[in-house]
Amino acid sequence: MHPRSRKLPLFDWEPFLLGIVLLAALAASLTVRLAVTGTIVGVIAALVALPAIVQLVRIGLRTGGERNSASRLVRLDGFDLRPVATDGTLMLDETNRRQDSIDLALGWTEHSFTVVLWPSATRWLGRELRTEAYFVGGPRPARAGFLPRGTDASIGEALESLRDTGVLVTVDARIFGDGKLPDPTRPFTRLARPLTVEVGRPVDDALAGIRP
Repeated sequence: MHPRSRKLPLFDWEPFLLGIVLLAALAASLTVRLAVTGTIVGVIAALVALPAIVQLVRIGLRTGGERNSASRLVRLDGFDLRPVATDGTLMLDETNRRQDSIDLALGWTEHSFTVVLWPSATRWLGRELRTEAYFVGGPRPARAGFLPRGTDASIGEALESLRDTGVLVTVDARIFGDGKLPDPTRPFTRLARPLTVEVGRPVDDALAGIRP
């Protein structure tokens, strides 16, 4: 059975809102030459498009600039980072899309890596909500990849509840280059791509025991 997928509400999803605005504009433009019908359709189109436009502006104000959002973690100011007990390890998904940021994290430290778990994250313009891992220890968080969907389904909501109270969970991580770990006897040798990331799997009970 596939894990239950969590999704961003439609009225918080920018492509849906843009679609409403474009469809309303198209309907108005096609009937603009029809006197009575054009006026009626134009009024209806404006009434339909206005809430979508307002919501798009609100989303832009809420997520623009250096603000954190579902699609990115920009800064950790104001969050309490808590390490959590782990039970086993797992490989992150979509590390193939994060090669540059993983490579960046390799320059922050030699062998010890930590990631912070950012729940209810989305891909750019995506709607599916997943937990994304970010490397910490540098000037700003660096993307590492997403937790597998099965793991996210079991702990994603708990991580989100903690984030709402100002707590973000951290776990240890390891970076592999072409399936191999860094060689400590060759500290100046760069890992070969593709880079993949292994992280500790948080214990469910440990998350429940975290208090703000």
